[in-house]
Amino acid sequence: MSSDEALDTAPYDYAIQCVGLTKEYVLGQDLSLRRSLRRALRPWRPVPIGRFTALNELTFTVPRGAFFGIVGPNGSGKSTLTQVISGITVPTAGEARVVGRVLPLLEVGAGFHEELTGRENVFLLGAILGLTTREVVATLDRIIDFAGVHAHFDTPMKRYSSGMRARLSFATAICFPAEIFVFDEVLAVVDDDFRFRCQRALATLNREGSTIIFMSHDLDLVTEICSSGMWIERGRARYIGPIDEVASAYRAGVPAESVDSVDAPSDIEANTGLLQ
Repeated sequence: MSSDEALDTAPYDYAIQCVGLTKEYVLGQDLSLRRSLRRALRPWRPVPIGRFTALNELTFTVPRGAFFGIVGPNGSGKSTLTQVISGITVPTAGEARVVGRVLPLLEVGAGFHEELTGRENVFLLGAILGLTTREVVATLDRIIDFAGVHAHFDTPMKRYSSGMRARLSFATAICFPAEIFVFDEVLAVVDDDFRFRCQRALATLNREGSTIIFMSHDLDLVTEICSSGMWIERGRARYIGPIDEVASAYRAGVPAESVDSVDAPSDIEANTGLLQ
């Protein structure tokens, strides 16, 4: 199936569809002025350039309203994938089609300015995400209550602890309106009580119809809150399906050599199971 054929679905019954998604990075590339001048003066000297493939022809579909977990070892391409889905980086090849407004939370305090207060940062993040002032104002009380930073909301962000940053980041993300929420390891620095509140909030968002993409190294947490998911390794899909099956396959650690020459499926419902 070609990329055009795979992406030609109407009406859209998916929130995210990636076909042949590839992302390469150049290793050791020096873009400084000094390096550029040296290359201009000595063009005969070859410049060794290595490449790293973070995503390798990755193909999968996330239906609308899914609670989709992404698991995999360090360096497997998880964070790169969430960045592509969120529009933070563009793929080298292939296509990622996202239907609906995306609200990413890929790093604790991402988008926050150290010198601005919590309140000012909420308005700043809202502006970056394209929200109107009225939309941001409508969410302020919910954000303050959920984050529990009532006494510190008008304190500069540089005086926040990592836990307070995480609370405000998460509260801001889930209270802003969106159809798709993307979370990348955002609950690692919060206490157990707040983590439980976040899990309940995510479940509520999902019941209300939002699509949630959740990436974490905490396999137990992913299994507990997600319904379906994907295990990726070396930038390729290893297993796509119900989250319990994905977790079992991931724990079993099937050798990567068994899937090197196989294309990933283009539809979760029609192609589940170990890709071998």
